[in-house]
Amino acid sequence: MHKLFSIACFLISLSCNTYAIGTQENIELAIKKQAEHLLQDKRFTSVSIGVVSDGNSVTGHYGELTKKQGNKPIDQTIYELGSVSKTMVGLLAAYAVEEGKLSLNENVNFYINNQLDKVSTASQPITIRQLLTHTSGLPKDIEQLGLAEKTVSKQSFITAIDKFDTSTLKGQFHYSGVGAELLSYILTQVYHKSFDTLLKQTLREKAGMLNTQVNLSKAQIPFFAYGYDDKNEVAKPHVVPNKLWGGRGFVKSTMADLINYMKLQLQEDLPVIALSHKRLFDVTDSEYLAFFWIVAKDERLGTYIIHHGGVESTQNWMIIFPTHNLAISVVSNSSFPDAAQLLRDVGMKIATSLID
Repeated sequence: MHKLFSIACFLISLSCNTYAIGTQENIELAIKKQAEHLLQDKRFTSVSIGVVSDGNSVTGHYGELTKKQGNKPIDQTIYELGSVSKTMVGLLAAYAVEEGKLSLNENVNFYINNQLDKVSTASQPITIRQLLTHTSGLPKDIEQLGLAEKTVSKQSFITAIDKFDTSTLKGQFHYSGVGAELLSYILTQVYHKSFDTLLKQTLREKAGMLNTQVNLSKAQIPFFAYGYDDKNEVAKPHVVPNKLWGGRGFVKSTMADLINYMKLQLQEDLPVIALSHKRLFDVTDSEYLAFFWIVAKDERLGTYIIHHGGVESTQNWMIIFPTHNLAISVVSNSSFPDAAQLLRDVGMKIATSLID
C-alpha cells in the first residue's frame, strides 16, 4: 500500500509539473534567466525574447538599444528580420498554393510570361518547389549575379538570373536569397499586388500583425532599432525603400507581431499552416525543408521548425515546437560572428527548461 501511495504521489507531481510548464510565471523566469546570462557578454547591447506556450504569451526586453542611453526595447520596437523574412514569403506561397494560384512543380516561367526562358527551360525548369527549398541552383546573393544593392533594378535582376548558370548546383540544397526574391516577384504577379501590400494585408488579416512590412512609414521610423555590427559600430540600416521586393531578407517587424506570427504557426490544424510545414526536400536524415522553414529533430525536444535571420545590425531566431505548443523568438540589435549561435542557444535553453 505504501509503495502504491508513493507511485501515485509521483504521478501526481509529474502531472502538476507538466501543467506548470506553460504558466506565465515559468515563462517569465526562463526568459529572465537566459536574457541576463546573455547580456553578461558585453558584445550584446540588448535582447528581446518572445515565447508562446500553451496559449500563454510573454515578452521580455533587456539591455538598451543605444549604448549608454538606457532606451530598453519594447514590444513595439521594430527590428530587421533578415532571413526570417523568407518564412513569410513561404507562408504567402502556401496561401497561393492553397488558393490554386501556384503549383509546386510548375515552371516559374508559367507565372512571369517566360521572362526566364533561358535559365528555366521546358526540359530543365526552375520550379516553385525548388525556390522554396533552395534547390534551384540560383546563388545566395545578388552580388553573385554581378549586381549591387545600390544600382540593382527589377529588370536587371530578372535579366541577370536568365544569364546565370544553374547546372552546377541545381537539385542540391544551396541557400539562395536570389530564389526567395524571385518567388517574391512571382507572388506579385499571381496576386497583382506589390509584395509589401500583399505581405501587410495577409499578415494583418490572418494573424493581426500591424507592423510587419519591408518599407517602413514615417510614423514607424522612430520605433526602428538601429543596431551594431561586428566592429561594434552603428550599422547601416535598411530603411530606404527596397529596390527589389524584399522577401529575401528585408522584412521588419515587432515582437508584438512576432508573437502573433508564432501563434499562427502553431495552428497546424489550419490546412495552410500544415502545408507550409510540409516536407518538400530532405537535407539530411534528420532535417528537411518545408516552405523555407528548416524542420529538424532532437531527442529531447522532438521535431521543431526553425529559421535564422541576420543582417549587419540584427540577429534573430524563430523556433517552433508544434507538438509542445511552444514557440520562441529571440532578437538582438547586435550582429557579430558568434551572435547567431549564442542567440540560438538562448532559444533552445528556454525550450528545454519549459519542455523538461
